[in-house]
Amino acid sequence: MNLEYLPNHGFIINSTKIVWNSKRDSVRKLLDNKHQADDRVINVAEFFDGDKNKNIYQKRDIYKDIYSKNDSLFLSYDQNNLLTELEVHNGFNILVDGISMEFGNEILNVVKQFRDREIECTEIENGNYLLSNLKMTIANGVSLGGDGTFLKYFYGAKDISHLME
Repeated sequence: MNLEYLPNHGFIINSTKIVWNSKRDSVRKLLDNKHQADDRVINVAEFFDGDKNKNIYQKRDIYKDIYSKNDSLFLSYDQNNLLTELEVHNGFNILVDGISMEFGNEILNVVKQFRDREIECTEIENGNYLLSNLKMTIANGVSLGGDGTFLKYFYGAKDISHLME
């Protein structure tokens, strides 16, 4: 299955364009409601003198096996249920700025393609690359705590300022 990531806009999946700030219910309908909701509050108030404003509110939908066996993607939303992030873990060929990335391909070959086009790729930790101008990261299996130097993870977002700190 192909997925085209559109930096600063969103992505196209199965010929359906989904843009940042789309309402959660609308995205679910576009993807035929083949999701599992995964909303939770991560309580970190105890580390901030009981300040509950520091808690992390995670709102996301998990999509597995929606187009083919073993495909997996996560869509995250802000407090107002507007789309802000895309994570792809498996099963998609991802096209970004004319560069095709397939899970299982050597990540350094992918990085080289971006660098050959003079797109900055910064290794923020072993096997995890930030492409700040495209508001995305890619990572290999080692970076995720597993094995292999092959592409295993893709992340794109409306805003990546949290990665720049």
